[in-house]
Amino acid sequence: MRHLLAVLSGLAMLLCTAAVHALDPDVGINQFRHTRWTAEDGVPLGIYALAQTPDGFLWTGSDSGLHRFDGVRFEVVPARANGARVGEPVSALLTARNGDLWIGYQSGRIALLRDGTLIDRSPTASDRWVYRFLEDRSGAVWTITGNSNHPFMRYAAGRWESIGAHWGITAPSAWGIAESRDGRVWVSDGARTLVLAPGERRFRNVGIAGTRGDGYNEGLATDRSGRVWQSSGVEGTRRLPSVPLAQLDVPPFATVPAASATHSYRTFLFDRDGSIWGVTYSAGMFRIATPDALYRGGRPVEETFTANDGLSSDRALSILEDREGNLWVGTSAGLDRFTPANVRTATDIPAYSRFGYIVMGARDGTVYAADSDSLYGISPKGITTRLLDGLNNPQALCEDAMGVVWFATSDAFFRGVGQRFERIPTDKRRNVLDCVATPDGRLWFSRTRGGITRYENGTWTESLPDGPDGPLKVTTLIAYRNGLLTHVRSRGLVYMELPDTRVVWKKDDIPGGEITALQPMGNDVLLASVGGMARLRDGKITPLGRDAPWLQGVVGIADDRLGYTWMLSRAGIARVSRDALARAFDDPDAPLHAQLFDFDDGLKAPAVTGYSRNSAVLGGDGVLRFLTTDAIVQVQPARLARNRMPPPVSITGLAFGSQRLRDPAAATLPAGASRIEIDYTALSLTVPRRVRFRYQLLGVDDDWVEAGNRRQAFYTNLAPGDYRFRVVAANNDGVWNPQGASLDFTVPPTFIQSMWFKALVVAALALVLWMLYALRLRYATARLRDRFDAQIAERNRIARDLHDTLLQGMQGMLLSFQALASKLPQDAALRQQMERVLDRTQDTIREGRDRIHQLRDPEASTMDLAESLGRHAQELAAEHQLVCDITVPLPPRPLQPIVYEELRQIGREAISNACVHSNGTRVDIRLTYGDSGVVLTVQDDGVGIAEDRMGVGRHWGLKGMRERALLIGATLSITARPGGGTEVKVGIDADAAYPRH
Repeated sequence: MRHLLAVLSGLAMLLCTAAVHALDPDVGINQFRHTRWTAEDGVPLGIYALAQTPDGFLWTGSDSGLHRFDGVRFEVVPARANGARVGEPVSALLTARNGDLWIGYQSGRIALLRDGTLIDRSPTASDRWVYRFLEDRSGAVWTITGNSNHPFMRYAAGRWESIGAHWGITAPSAWGIAESRDGRVWVSDGARTLVLAPGERRFRNVGIAGTRGDGYNEGLATDRSGRVWQSSGVEGTRRLPSVPLAQLDVPPFATVPAASATHSYRTFLFDRDGSIWGVTYSAGMFRIATPDALYRGGRPVEETFTANDGLSSDRALSILEDREGNLWVGTSAGLDRFTPANVRTATDIPAYSRFGYIVMGARDGTVYAADSDSLYGISPKGITTRLLDGLNNPQALCEDAMGVVWFATSDAFFRGVGQRFERIPTDKRRNVLDCVATPDGRLWFSRTRGGITRYENGTWTESLPDGPDGPLKVTTLIAYRNGLLTHVRSRGLVYMELPDTRVVWKKDDIPGGEITALQPMGNDVLLASVGGMARLRDGKITPLGRDAPWLQGVVGIADDRLGYTWMLSRAGIARVSRDALARAFDDPDAPLHAQLFDFDDGLKAPAVTGYSRNSAVLGGDGVLRFLTTDAIVQVQPARLARNRMPPPVSITGLAFGSQRLRDPAAATLPAGASRIEIDYTALSLTVPRRVRFRYQLLGVDDDWVEAGNRRQAFYTNLAPGDYRFRVVAANNDGVWNPQGASLDFTVPPTFIQSMWFKALVVAALALVLWMLYALRLRYATARLRDRFDAQIAERNRIARDLHDTLLQGMQGMLLSFQALASKLPQDAALRQQMERVLDRTQDTIREGRDRIHQLRDPEASTMDLAESLGRHAQELAAEHQLVCDITVPLPPRPLQPIVYEELRQIGREAISNACVHSNGTRVDIRLTYGDSGVVLTVQDDGVGIAEDRMGVGRHWGLKGMRERALLIGATLSITARPGGGTEVKVGIDADAAYPRH
C-alpha cells in the first residue's frame, strides 16, 4: 500500500509539472543558477547514473554504490541482493512507471528497489557494466551492457532474453537507445540505426548511417513530441526522420554543430521547454536552446559549461531533469545542479567594473548604464547598445525636464538626446557623485569633496555654502517640490531652496544615522536608512515599525508594473506589495510580507554601499536592473520562476537509545524508552535551505511546532502510550504540503509503569488504609465500650442509692399513709381520694423499681419500645382527653441499651409535651425499624411549643431532648406542621442503634 501511494503521488506530481517553473530557453547556460557538491560535501564520487523516484528522492549510482539525496544529506542504501554488497559500484539507474528503481551494477548484476527492499533481477549472461536502461510502453525493460556476447537484453514476463542476431542485432556493442511516440524502439550501434516496430521481434536497418561510420559515441533521446534525436561529438546533433525511409542511401541531415569535436561518449535529454541538455565524457556538458529552430530556418548554437566555468569535473557522466525542473549532472568529482535564476547578470554589460556602475531610467523607457569606461543604452525592447567608450570613471547620470540626458565623468561632461551624445567643454575638472534636474531646468551635482554645484546655461555655480568643518557632504539628492531633498552626512535629511536650507530629519533621529536611498512614491518620499525605512509626507516623518533584515541598508528602490515595490539591500532583493507597504506606514499591525531574492536565486554579489545613489531602475522593457559590486543584475517581474510543487515529505529515521530505524512506517519501542529522535525531510530540491517544516507529536504538543529548516525532532521523558508524529513542509516558494507524513509508534511501559504494578500499588494502599481504619475502629469501639461500662457502673450506683434511700423511704411513707387511710370510714370521700393517690404512688414505686432493674440489668432494654411509649401515651391521653395512635410498620429489632433508654426518654418527653401543652385533639406516634436505622416521629395537631419554653422550671424540655439525641449520635428535628401542630422527629443510624453480633 505504501508503495502504491508513492507511485500515485509521483504520477500526481508529474501531472502538475505545468505549474512548476520551467527552464528558460531564452537565456544562456551561464544565466542559470549553478550549485555543486563535491567530496567536501559528502557527495559520492564517480556518479554514472541519476534517477528520481516518486517519493521525491534523488538517487545516485556511483563508484561508491547507491545513495539517495534529499537536497541536504547523501545517504547510502544498506540493502543487499544477489551478493551485491553495500557500496558496490552502480553504473545505471531507471525509475519505472510503477515506482520501482532498477539498478545496474558495474559487475553486471541487476536489481530493483521496491518498498525499501532490493530484489535480484540479474541475468545469467551479464558479467560486465550495465550502461543504460529503457522501459518501453509495454513495460518491458531493455538494457545495454558491456558484455560483447550479450550487449543487449530485454526483461519481460519475468525473464531476461538476450537480443542478438535472431532479433537483427549483430554488432558486438550498442550505445544509444530511445523510444519514439509511435512505440518504435531505436538503437544505435555506432555504424547503423536500427528500429523495432511495435509487435515485431526483429530490428530493421532503416538506412540511417552513424555519424562516423565506425562511431561509438552516439547518443539517442526523444523530444517532447516523441521524435528521436541523435547527438555526436564529431558531427553534432540532429533530428532523425520518421521511418520507414524510402532508400538506405540518404543525404546528410541538418545538424547543430558540436561546440568542440570530441570522440567522447555523449548522453543527452530534452527538458520540459524543448531545450537539449547533454553531458560528455571529457568535455563537460552542453546545451542547445530551441533545437527545433534548426528546421525552421534558425541557427541554434551548442553552448558548453566546463570545469573552467565551475563544473565539478569535465568528465560528465549522467544527466537528469527532476520533477521541479532542475537539471542535475553527475561527474567523476561531484554533483552539479542548474536551476532557473530569477536574478540574472546582464550579459551585454561587462562584469567586474573597477569603478563600479551607475544606472538611470529615462522617461521614454530607455535605461542608461555605465561601467568604468563605457556608456550603454538599453532600449524599451531590451536591445543594448554601446553609446560611448574610452571614458574615464563615469560618475553621474540624470535627465532634465526636456528629456535631455546629462552624463559626467571624472574629466568630461556630455549632453545626449536619444542615442547621440556630444561632449560639452568645461572650464575645469569636476568630480561629482550624482546629479538631478529640477523643474526649473537647472542641474544640480553633488561633489565628491562636498557641497553642491549648479549648472545652468553653460555656467557652473558653487551653490551650497560650507559648514563649520568645510563643504557639507551631500550623499544623495532628488528633486522635491520647488527645491532639493538631500542627505547631508553631518546634519541628516535637509530640504534646500538654495541658499535656504531646513533640516527635516535630524541625523540623531535617523536609524543607523545615515540615509542610503531616496525614492518618490506618489506625493510621498520613501527614506531608506542604514537601520530601516521611513516615509516623508507633508513634512512629517513616519518610520516603518519593522525590523526585517531586508529593510536594513536599502540602497535601491523601484516599482514594477504589477503593483510591487522592489528593494535592494544587504540581505538581497526584496519584493513587497506597494499597497501593503503604504498601509504598513499607517497601521503598525498591518501585514507586510516580502519575497526575498538572494544568492539562492542567482544573485552573485552584494549591493553597492559607500555612498547613496538609487541602485535600482525599471526599464521600458519591464525589466528591473540593480547595481551590485560585481555586475548589473536584472529581474523580469512578469517571468518569475515559481516552484508550485508541494514537496513530498518523508520520515527517514527513528532513533532511540543506540538503535535507529530507517524509513519507519510504524514502530514499537523498547519498554521504558523515553528519549527519541525523529529524522524527516521534504523533497524539494530547488532550494533545500528554504524548505520550512512544522511538526506535532499528538498527545505531547498542543499545537504545531515551527521547526524552520531543521530536519530533526527531539522528545524526552515520554510516558508509555501510543503516539502519532506528524510533519508537514513548504517548498522554497512557500507552497505547503498539508498532508505531509506521519509515524505511529508505541512506547510500552516497564513493569513499574504497567497497569499491573499500578493496580498492586492501589491494592497495597487500600490494604494499608483498611488496616488503619480497622485500628481506628477498634480504638473507637474500645473507647465506646469503656464509656458504656462507666455508664453502667454509674447506673448500678444510682440504682443502689435509689433503692436504699428514695424507694425504701417512699415505701415506708406509703405504709404510713395506708395505715391512716384504714382508720377512715369505708365510704368516706377522703378515704376514696387517698386510696386513689396511694394507688398512683404504688405505681410510681413499681415503675421506680423497674427503672432500677433496668439500670442494673441493661439487657432488659430489649423490651418493646413501642409498647412502653404506647402505655405512657394512653395514660396521658386518657387524662387529657386526646386521641392517641401508635404505628410500627416493620417488625421491631433489638436496640443498644443506651439507645433504647434515650429514645424512650425522648419519646416520653415528646408525648408529654404533645398531651400537656399542645391543646390539640390528636397525637400520632410512628416508630420505624429500617436497615438504615431507627426513626421515631411524634406529631400533634395543636398550637405547637414555643422555643422560649425550652428548659422552664425543673423540666428538661426540648433542651434535654437535644442533649439525649447528641449523646447517642442521633439527629433531632422539631418543626411546625403546615396544617398546625408540631412534629418531633429523631433518627439514628443502624450502626449505632442495633447491637453487633
